[in-house]
Amino acid sequence: MSQEETLLLLNAGYDVNAIAEAKGIKPQTVYSHLSELINNDKLSDFSSIITREQYLRVMDIAKKHPDDFYVLLADEMPVGLPRVAVAISDFLLRKKGNS
Repeated sequence: MSQEETLLLLNAGYDVNAIAEAKGIKPQTVYSHLSELINNDKLSDFSSIITREQYLRVMDIAKKHPDDFYVLLADEMPVGLPRVAVAISDFLLRKKGNS
């Protein structure tokens, strides 16, 4: 239920911080919900969550440092955002495989 609430708020125009505030949870938890929604194909528009530049940055660092890219990006972007990028990458690979 909590993930669906997150999706409803996102679709209503709330950003991650506003969703966290409205639900009384941490932004990192919101990113976790968003990752799960993406992994379950319940979210396919990522434009309000992550920029293309952020996504490409995560993918670049993940490729170069697969074991510790989360730590390397911790000072650069919100905790949880790299996980969203990985979920998007997996989503795109699934969609490519189905086409």
